[in-house]
Amino acid sequence: GWQGDASGGGAGPQGAPYGAPGAPGYGGWGAPGYGAPPGYGAPPGYGPPPGWGPGPQQTETKAVVALVLAVGSFVVCPFVPAVIALVLASSSARTIAASGGRLTGTGLVKASRIIAWINIGLCALAVLAFVLLVAVAGEASFSVDTSTGVPS
Repeated sequence: GWQGDASGGGAGPQGAPYGAPGAPGYGGWGAPGYGAPPGYGAPPGYGPPPGWGPGPQQTETKAVVALVLAVGSFVVCPFVPAVIALVLASSSARTIAASGGRLTGTGLVKASRIIAWINIGLCALAVLAFVLLVAVAGEASFSVDTSTGVPS
């Protein structure tokens, strides 16, 4: 092999070439020791093949129905749709929580609960106002002249 000159140009002590045993700073054999190569971590994940896995997020259908019933309860038959909306909202919240992030709609559930309770509260106030109106009207004694039909 190539030996170079004694001035150190390419040779270690006793004229040994680089990488040979006895070369300075190389620990004996081979190229300089830089330690183990750095770890690169796990290989990148590519996910499941198409058609497998959880798929895209979807809105819970019962949450949408609950919101529609809660809003619709202001228009048609105020009390019954509001109560049904509350039941559907509770069921939908449990389903969303159990889905592990696959189903969305917690905002719809919250909105339908709020709207349904407002409607139920307004219905209760309307019933109370009607009862008070009947009670006050019953207290006032109106006498009607039966011959003329005019209050006296």
